[in-house]
Amino acid sequence: MCGGQSRRMGTDKGLIPIQNICWAAYMANKLADVNLPVVVSINSSQSEKYQSVFNTDMLVADSQNIAGPLNGLLSVHQKYPDDDLLLLACDMIGMERDTLNHLVEAYRSNTGFDYYVYQNEQFAEPFCGIYTAKALNTLIKESNLILSGLSFQKVLNSGNTLRMPITHPESFVNQNKV
Repeated sequence: MCGGQSRRMGTDKGLIPIQNICWAAYMANKLADVNLPVVVSINSSQSEKYQSVFNTDMLVADSQNIAGPLNGLLSVHQKYPDDDLLLLACDMIGMERDTLNHLVEAYRSNTGFDYYVYQNEQFAEPFCGIYTAKALNTLIKESNLILSGLSFQKVLNSGNTLRMPITHPESFVNQNKV
């Protein structure tokens, strides 16, 4: 997920360089390392810049009439309505392979949940989570796409969510300063 406004950073987070590539490509590589296909969620103003980094078919621009990061998730869901989605924010550059592997294993071995996320002491960590197609379809139908006041926390609290304890806190360090 790269489609944010990057107001606190003052620059597009996904394009910040790290190890001779940008954050978005760095995170895409982490997903590829755990054998997951990658799609990059962007807002429409980012299209030209991201086409210089990724194949056009990997990019999904926000298409829902809602504000915030749920737009990105639901836009990707609209393009791939039958697929469960692992959402990973481009600014989680400390994400460890073990954290991703544990999430995928929990999803595979604990069927029946709508969402799979890590939980810290106060709230769920929505930007490294798995969102099932079934739950996203239900969310869209129940809300008739009037989602402007809906947050990830509300979505996770209203669904059947598997919440896992964070064992690698460095995976969830907030990167809001360059």
